[in-house]
Amino acid sequence: MSMEEGKQALFQRELSKLEVVAGLRRALDLQYRLLCQAARADWERLFGSKDPADACVSVRVASQPIAIQTTAIRGSGFLKSRRQPVSKPGAKDSLPRFAH
Repeated sequence: MSMEEGKQALFQRELSKLEVVAGLRRALDLQYRLLCQAARADWERLFGSKDPADACVSVRVASQPIAIQTTAIRGSGFLKSRRQPVSKPGAKDSLPRFAH
């Protein structure tokens, strides 16, 4: 096998890979289009009133879920106050705070 034949074989393999990927993309596009058409038909069948406000509504379908990152804080659900308690002079002789 000469160098030229090796390059030609490599080119043919890469070309066939590209054709497979293009075919898969076309198939996915077709299935997505059919899914959107079926969803639209179901929407119109279930909510088919011809309300003029419907023209203002758009629905977006994301291919990947949008992740919302939250940090969980263990505890009772109350945030601790950042203020330092202020002690009043002579307050020790008064009633406890909950009795006011």
